[in-house]
Amino acid sequence: MLRTQSSLKLTAIIALVCLIVGAVAPALFTQRTRPLSLKEDISVSMGPAEAQVADWDAYAAGDGCEDGLKCVVETKQLEIDRHSTTAKTDVDDAAAHAKSDISVTLDGEQIAAIEQSALLNRESAYPMADSDTSQEFTVHGGAVLNAEGAEIDGIDYFFPSQTEQRSYPYFDTVMQKSEPIDYLTDEEIDGIPTYSFYQKRHGINISDIFDDQTFPGRAGDFYSDEELARINLDADEEVNLKPYYAFERTVRVEPTTGRVIDVNEKMQIYLAQSHIAEPTGERTLFSTDISWDEASSQAELDKVKNTVLGVQVATILGWALAIVGAVLLLICAWRFSRQRAQ
Repeated sequence: MLRTQSSLKLTAIIALVCLIVGAVAPALFTQRTRPLSLKEDISVSMGPAEAQVADWDAYAAGDGCEDGLKCVVETKQLEIDRHSTTAKTDVDDAAAHAKSDISVTLDGEQIAAIEQSALLNRESAYPMADSDTSQEFTVHGGAVLNAEGAEIDGIDYFFPSQTEQRSYPYFDTVMQKSEPIDYLTDEEIDGIPTYSFYQKRHGINISDIFDDQTFPGRAGDFYSDEELARINLDADEEVNLKPYYAFERTVRVEPTTGRVIDVNEKMQIYLAQSHIAEPTGERTLFSTDISWDEASSQAELDKVKNTVLGVQVATILGWALAIVGAVLLLICAWRFSRQRAQ
């Protein structure tokens, strides 16, 4: 009888251990994947992709034709390279110092560079409240926007771990503010589940990043006859237009880690009299449709595979232990009831 009771007690203990470990172990493993690493070192390339670029100086010098700005548009090869790192900071153990350098080249010549620095919350990937950030946006070798201490109030290169199917404030460096990026769909890429997020905006005034805040010219050079009639302008009338920004962006994220694994961006800078004017090819200064290259996407996918596999194994193990524990408890209950009946 004593041996039977000892055996029953041991079985009950094993069952409880299985249930506890099955419930706690997956959560502990997943929790370890949540904080943003302090040793991130990510190099990403976008392109090469074709970009349509208008030579405004040529137009202003009178080198155009009857088609106006369209006559000075050239097709060039665009490449965008980004290098992002994270490091430990003495300010807060819950923060990571994130630094990103972006280089934009056309036909191999650098036309813009962006330097960005911020303290990110390691749990959410959002900038830390009341922390200093710095940005420097350089175009054509001249610093035209130096936003030292500018507020970055959204995510950009890192999504939160355990990314949810919802909208997030996404910071756009060109327009210098955050706008919601919305959950679109889920799909598998190379066997890895991912979430896609989508953003589309137009009519964003970006005069600040140009030396000349307005672009003067003959109305007939910018507008078709139909447009001139609609907005009540004469072809020979002088107009002063401003540069506006439009974009359509798709970001793919591995949700367990929050790591971005692919980005596609359709960008356009166009001239208009107001923000309500639709983007048009007639007055385009710059436009492109560019994505991460295959090597960049594959490199980020490779980094998340072990983590995703580990979470899956921990989850399966947790369920298995929970089932074993439940079965053992049922056996204990059955044996105990039989003992009582004897």
